[in-house]
Amino acid sequence: MDHVLLPLLVMTSTTAVCAALVPPSRALARRFGVIDEPGHRKVHARPMPRLGGFAVFVSFTAVVLAGSLLAPTLQRLGWIQETFGSSLTMLQEAYRVKSRLLAILAGGTLMFAVGLADDTLGKRFPVGVKFAGQLLAALMLVAAGVRISFLPHEALNVGVTVVWLVGVTNAFNLLDNMDGLAAGVAFVAAGVFLINAWSLGEFFISLMLVAFMGSLLGFLLYNFHPATVFLGDCGSLFIGFIMGSLTLLERYISHASSTLFPILMPVVVLALPILDTATVMYIRVKERRPIYVGDSRHLSHRLVSLGFSQRTAVLFLYLVTFALGLGAASLPNATMGQTVLILVQFAAFIAAILILLFFERRRRPRGATP
Repeated sequence: MDHVLLPLLVMTSTTAVCAALVPPSRALARRFGVIDEPGHRKVHARPMPRLGGFAVFVSFTAVVLAGSLLAPTLQRLGWIQETFGSSLTMLQEAYRVKSRLLAILAGGTLMFAVGLADDTLGKRFPVGVKFAGQLLAALMLVAAGVRISFLPHEALNVGVTVVWLVGVTNAFNLLDNMDGLAAGVAFVAAGVFLINAWSLGEFFISLMLVAFMGSLLGFLLYNFHPATVFLGDCGSLFIGFIMGSLTLLERYISHASSTLFPILMPVVVLALPILDTATVMYIRVKERRPIYVGDSRHLSHRLVSLGFSQRTAVLFLYLVTFALGLGAASLPNATMGQTVLILVQFAAFIAAILILLFFERRRRPRGATP
């Protein structure tokens, strides 16, 4: 059972470290004036510190880096061998992906720094510099070999990888518009990817995912409605980048796979943030507004306008992510017929989300009875 005990220990560690770091990050935000003020497009009614991402970044990076660097030394200790023997055996090949792991942590650090600059400088931080930082972080992963490989040409693989990383990063940045939404959706999605990695025997990636989930859980203790701290761009960009990176490390084709459709699993699991981003960008372009200027046209805002409370709207979006994820988790072992059903279910969910986004409540005619 030590192959279960070690992931639980990793998750508990990152949860505890993150939860312990949130109060200091709140204090830092207040000390340096990194505060999200209420406004006409904001759903919070009082000023909120927005450096909670510091706790997520430090807890995940520190635990993963410490585990990677200290593993060879710890493996030589007798009581470690006795307690985690089979887990250590499963991790013997982990050194092969160490360069990729370090690239993910380095890219995540750069993404955190870009977000931190945006949080502290605000409008003084050029949008072009922010995008350049995101692009550089994505290229760091590509250079380390973290990329897709199913397309026929290497240039296409590199291009799609960069678009995916930058796209998912910004999708979670835009999704961070309500208490607990971005971190919670990332937690649910990471849980689905954990099911896939565990079922395919990818123990090292499973440990990365549980470390990520632990950091998110520790932050959600303070961020779920009513929140006392926000992620800030440093947190939402970091979460999006790590989520996109971990999806590239996983494999989705199993020996039972009858088609190549399982490679669509990340798109299905992350359909909610991707669709939310695509629709708000479409609306902003249609209304001839800058795509990087925030508004209240997100799905979460739409649900609130339809009568949901903030807490209920966020829980509903967790449920949508979970439902999409359960279908996607079946793709690696699905027959062709089952794959078609899963994709039809996916299309139905997307249609339902679009209806919620663009449905307008009609006014009742005067004199009409309810």
